[in-house]
Amino acid sequence: MTDSEEIAKAERIRLQLLDAISVGVQNRARILEIASDSDTPDDAARAIERAFGLSAEHARAVLELQFARMTRSNVARIEEDREQIRRLLG
Repeated sequence: MTDSEEIAKAERIRLQLLDAISVGVQNRARILEIASDSDTPDDAARAIERAFGLSAEHARAVLELQFARMTRSNVARIEEDREQIRRLLG
């Protein structure tokens, strides 16, 4: 695998994670509801996975989001990063 292929692969993985985080931020009330209604963090992660069609890893990342990530400036930064990666990948 060439360096550029490795970089593209890493950026695709990063974009998938940012997409999942974006889903979590955009649906924060539902995420909070799911977490509050769950008995354990594992139950909450599985419920998030099912509710939003995320992988187990991405559902866990959404569950572990800090409220600071939901400020307008951080949401804007996430969206900028997503767009930059999309442009890079073409």
